[in-house]
Amino acid sequence: MSAITAYTIHSTALRKAQENAAIREEMLAESSFKFAEEEKEQFVSHMTSGVQLMVRPAEEAILAKTQEIVDSQSQLEKVLEEEAARMEAARGALSEVQQIMMRVPVYRQKVLQIKKEMANIQRRTSKLSSKSLQLKAARDKILDNERQQAARFAKLEARVVTTTPTPGGSGSPGGSKVAVVKE
Repeated sequence: MSAITAYTIHSTALRKAQENAAIREEMLAESSFKFAEEEKEQFVSHMTSGVQLMVRPAEEAILAKTQEIVDSQSQLEKVLEEEAARMEAARGALSEVQQIMMRVPVYRQKVLQIKKEMANIQRRTSKLSSKSLQLKAARDKILDNERQQAARFAKLEARVVTTTPTPGGSGSPGGSKVAVVKE
């Protein structure tokens, strides 16, 4: 039952009780019977007690419901205060997030610059690597050529015939000959 409904029931019951009391008063005033003042007071007292007995259960229910509503409103007020405190704390956190988000473009630029530098370093490293491979290939070729020349030279030395003595002595113009092998 809502507070408005409880209030409506309570006010309706009170209004009816007041109307009934007013009607009874009129009836007593217009009555052809003349009651003594003491009887009149006694009659009004009994009628009032009767009305109070009729209205009391509804009044107690309304008061209980009103107290329940007041209690729930106080709990709701506490919850709202707690939520307000949480919102205030969230605003502080939100301002921190906003400050961090303001720094994001600067950090993004730094990351892009570092990425560009890394790509440049990678490009230079790959160039140096290819140059290194070319130099190694050239060195290997030179070493192969030197080994081949050394092998040819060794073959040539093995083929060279040392001087052989000719019959005729040492004093003649054609006395000794050196033989050379051609390749």
